[in-house]
Amino acid sequence: MNQYTRLTGMPRFVRSMVTVALLCLPLALLAEIIDPETLIQKNGYQSVQIGDDGKMPFYSFTERTDPARIATLEREIALLPKDEKIFKSCDFVRGGTKAKLIESTRKAIDVVVSNYGYKGATVACSLKFMYGGEVGTQLIYMKTARGSTYMVFVTH
Repeated sequence: MNQYTRLTGMPRFVRSMVTVALLCLPLALLAEIIDPETLIQKNGYQSVQIGDDGKMPFYSFTERTDPARIATLEREIALLPKDEKIFKSCDFVRGGTKAKLIESTRKAIDVVVSNYGYKGATVACSLKFMYGGEVGTQLIYMKTARGSTYMVFVTH
């Protein structure tokens, strides 16, 4: 047998290097995250509010799912690239989430940003909170496109 593989006609060395390169791709490129714009355009929105500027609509959708799916999505968020600006966005929505939880439970609840990242124009935040001895998780995906903001909340 010569230096070329029978299947591809590529030299074995080149084929080996291509294989190594593919295996070494950053995992962030392989992470799939929810695209809030696509999901809301496909499934519709559950609420819409107008921003402080009086113009920009904020569309939101809440997905209630099982803990296994949440764990999978959390692992994908952990693989995403990080940036201080993204953390600040997640910290901002953390404050809003905390206010809503306190309003609905009438109890002091702390909420933390446990992970975050971005892929393209989509920002993903993983928030954790404790209520009644249970740790809760809320995942938030945000995207601003064509003069609108889309937000998807994933929780139990």
